[in-house]
Amino acid sequence: MYKHLLAIGFLLCGVYASAQVKDSISHNKVINTIDYEQIGSPMPLLRLVTVDSIARVYTNKDVSNKANLLVMMFNPLCGHCEDQAELLVKNMDVFKRSKLVMMVAPDMKAYLPNFCNSFHLNDHPRTIKVGVDSSGFIKNAFLYRALPQINIYNSDRKLIKTYCGGISIDSLMQYIQ
Repeated sequence: MYKHLLAIGFLLCGVYASAQVKDSISHNKVINTIDYEQIGSPMPLLRLVTVDSIARVYTNKDVSNKANLLVMMFNPLCGHCEDQAELLVKNMDVFKRSKLVMMVAPDMKAYLPNFCNSFHLNDHPRTIKVGVDSSGFIKNAFLYRALPQINIYNSDRKLIKTYCGGISIDSLMQYIQ
């Protein structure tokens, strides 16, 4: 009889321990998950690879400054994205300290050089960084509502505004420094 009670005790202890481990795992997932789409959330890891003759890699530290950062996620084949790029390039003179990152998904890499040449994006290397997302930034931050999407991060790289679709320069002006 003691053998049966001992076996039942071990069985119950095993079930209890297993439940605690599962609860701990699910609790840790909740703690470690960041919703990068929410205002106030930190900027996701940035790793942007250029497609020009010198393939450069830009990371969070390369766009670190004491001003807002605008991140435009776009498709180089999108008419609205072309209009937005043209608008931004025409107004480069308002970008004194803010920087602009323009990124495409990896499957759009082949179309990026023509897009950059069409709008002379590489003529503004201090202000504009253009390339292919290689860190999953788009997967983490894109809302899947409309293109282009511009996320604006403050100097601490916390999300302060998200625009989807075509955005007027007047709407952006309050965030450009």
